[in-house]
Amino acid sequence: MADAESTGSSTSAFVSALILYGIIGSIIFFAFTLLRPKQPSVYEPKTLNLATVKPNQRPPSVPKGPYQWFVYILSQPQAFFIQYIGVDGYLFTRYLGIFTGIGLLGCLILLPILLPVNATNGQDLPGFDLLSFANVTNNKRYYAHVFLSWIYFGLIIYVIFKELIFYVSFRHSIQTTPLYDGLLSSRTLLLTDIPVEYLTQDRLEETFPSLVRIWYSKDHQELSKLIKERSKLAGKYEGALNKVINKGVKFHNKLVKKGDKLPDSVKGYITKQPTHRLGKIPLLGKKVETIDYSIGKIDELNGQIQNLQDSNAISNAKQTGSVFIEFHNQLEAQRAYQAIPYLSFKQRIIGVAPNDIVWDNLPKSHNEKKLRTILANTFLTLLIIFWAIPVAVVGCISNINFLTEKIHFLRFINNCPKVILGLITGILPTVALAILMSLVPVFIKKAGSIAGLVTKQQIEQYCQSWYFGFQVIQVFLVVTLASSASSTVTAIINDPSSAMTLLAQNLPKASNFYIAYFLLQGLMTPALSLLRIVPLLLSHALAFLQNTPRKKWNKENILSAPSWGVIYPPIELLIVLFIVYSIIAPIILIFSTFALGLLYVAFLYLMTYINGNDFDSRGRNYPKALFQTFVGLYLAEVCNLGLFIMAKTWGPVALSVIILVVTVLAHLWFRYRFEPLLDTVPISVIRESRGEGSAYSTYIKDQGLKEIKQVGKNYSNEGSDQNNDGKFSNTGEAITLADDNHTVESPTSGNPFEKESNVLDENLSKKATANQQPETSNDGIQSNKSLNQKDVDTEKNLDNIQAQFKESPTQVIKRFFNPLHAYNFTFVRSRLPTIFNDTVTYTQDYLDTAYHDPAISDERPHIWIPSDPLGISDYEIGLTEHTSVLVSNENTEYNKKGDKYVVTGEPPSYEEAVRA
Repeated sequence: MADAESTGSSTSAFVSALILYGIIGSIIFFAFTLLRPKQPSVYEPKTLNLATVKPNQRPPSVPKGPYQWFVYILSQPQAFFIQYIGVDGYLFTRYLGIFTGIGLLGCLILLPILLPVNATNGQDLPGFDLLSFANVTNNKRYYAHVFLSWIYFGLIIYVIFKELIFYVSFRHSIQTTPLYDGLLSSRTLLLTDIPVEYLTQDRLEETFPSLVRIWYSKDHQELSKLIKERSKLAGKYEGALNKVINKGVKFHNKLVKKGDKLPDSVKGYITKQPTHRLGKIPLLGKKVETIDYSIGKIDELNGQIQNLQDSNAISNAKQTGSVFIEFHNQLEAQRAYQAIPYLSFKQRIIGVAPNDIVWDNLPKSHNEKKLRTILANTFLTLLIIFWAIPVAVVGCISNINFLTEKIHFLRFINNCPKVILGLITGILPTVALAILMSLVPVFIKKAGSIAGLVTKQQIEQYCQSWYFGFQVIQVFLVVTLASSASSTVTAIINDPSSAMTLLAQNLPKASNFYIAYFLLQGLMTPALSLLRIVPLLLSHALAFLQNTPRKKWNKENILSAPSWGVIYPPIELLIVLFIVYSIIAPIILIFSTFALGLLYVAFLYLMTYINGNDFDSRGRNYPKALFQTFVGLYLAEVCNLGLFIMAKTWGPVALSVIILVVTVLAHLWFRYRFEPLLDTVPISVIRESRGEGSAYSTYIKDQGLKEIKQVGKNYSNEGSDQNNDGKFSNTGEAITLADDNHTVESPTSGNPFEKESNVLDENLSKKATANQQPETSNDGIQSNKSLNQKDVDTEKNLDNIQAQFKESPTQVIKRFFNPLHAYNFTFVRSRLPTIFNDTVTYTQDYLDTAYHDPAISDERPHIWIPSDPLGISDYEIGLTEHTSVLVSNENTEYNKKGDKYVVTGEPPSYEEAVRA
């Protein structure tokens, strides 16, 4: 009876989930197809003339029609997505696409064999269990499972290897383009936790003779605290001013409409002053009028901050153990970076822009960071344990029959119609689980900041690691145990000798829950992501929430940016789940491939036409995701091994141990082979990209693995500027910014924008003189045009690229099994978009202050309010006339009706961000 009930609930759960998710998903998708052409600001904002999107980053509009976008976006070449999605977005969608393909291959390889093996002459289990490992009774059939696991898991391992080769070539390719090669961040090295004896100009110049500038990091925590207080109060002040003006205009319109007498002065329209309470404890602090208090307090804070920003105060600030070192070019920076493991430094970071630095964490000492890391990791570990409680409840709900049997007052659920029972067991647990998991990232990111991580990229990778671990433990381990093992507890207690048999039978049955989970992720998540309900409501029904000019401008011009540490782990989890159950319950591959495929299309559209990029990680989350995929392989192999042991089939047990050992060895070798290459750029490919490829033949063999080790050793032993004989020479004296007051102590320098041939060739380097200056345009902007980097020339290589699609199956197979040739540096670079030929220019002022704590140059906040026809805004601006508070009503105006205002330009003091 219990088996029949269990079967009924699992079948009804699947049917209910399929019907409900299918109907809702279809309705949402239909709404998207109708609204998309009519709401370009919501569904194609990147095609519009936004202030924050450059013209060459605006994709062409999608063809008209409800479904043409689908065909259009899937027909675009790789260069299209790299250009409009960005490097990080392209690699994320590639990850989705690659494993959608692996899921499809799994369907083709495993289903034709395993489904009949599992279904015939077995226990005749009902429902999907008939097609799972649990239905098998003949032990000899387990050899089919183990040998297919060899093939399928081996294929996954090889694809990971192939993709790691691709990523390394891709990373090296973009780093050597004119765009990335000329970025300030590409030639700037951040060293943290430096020994005190190295924190002198002479010692650093001795260690890195080819450096150009040194920015010393100093402790400005007191200043930073005051700036944060000022920014918070400025936001409150701006909101209060806009509230007063909006209410005043509405009050005027109301009086006009009624024909009542109008006030004699502007003050008459200010019926009530906004108030707030001081202090950190709500409702207990002193109540003050927001506008009057803010003017006085901001004026006071401006004075305090200005005093701390004084050059003498900056000079006397405590020096931390971190420095930023700029080199002549990327080649010299990479030499130094590759030498750090052989020098007395703890942490090295390269390729990080000033805006990506977590400045508050730089002053923290090495020991303080270690202690904070321990505390943060302990907190997250306890959070995982705590989170397991509600997740376990969710898992038990999916096995409702066990609950109703043990908890008597829940037995009324057994009398519910099958439709209701399906909603309870199929939809409620999956939706509840998705909500529980969505609450976690904010805690992880906060923990990463507390741990003392010094860049946004590090925090994202920290979040990716912990959130992935969180997902695997909660969604896979806890739910699987709660939904499968819980139902066997009583039977095991009654008959302990049956434990292995019962667990072997019930573990595969947990796949029923994950089938519903894949339906949720495949049918609902893509549809909801495309519909963009919140931005749609903010544009219409909730437009009143955009009640300040700044909020209006931000909504219209600033694109939402994905957080890679948050967006990767849920996808990785789906991949782990289908790998784990690919052999145990192969039917899950159909649903996983379907879900991943729809997610792939949805994310392609979202990232091409809707999402922007907050910062550039240069794709570093992609290899992390590839390495974390090994978790799925380990879990799958351990589960298979456990099931074979429980079934007492010792032949498959031995064979499973072999594939497990092979996986461990492959994982270790991959880390040895690829991890040193993820952030380094071999000197040979930089020279190859400049037409000086004398050493490129060595790169082809191992993508520069041996080379970077040799370069690092040579640099640490002999100096920095290496010529063809392996000798080093100094290329010039350094510009040193010893203090945060931006004073240049040693202005003489070798040319940081010199042709690379001048740096590498000994004869030419001897001709370098100390009075060489960076190439500048007439307006004083430094240019990196003279770097002589070869352009990316996609058009010239189109014939070669298109030839791939005309290759015979034999040629395709050969390319697949020869990834070093298929993804060689030259070929991968040829497929990049020509946007990478653009170069960035910097002013001398920017270069002098680029890597200083922004707190020391933080300007007074500029309050932005609308210009109203009544003069309320002018009155409020007049209240600040004799203070240091800045208020502006420029670039705004009310319409003719006088009921709402529009933003006609950029915020006051707005400056376009500089890409570094």
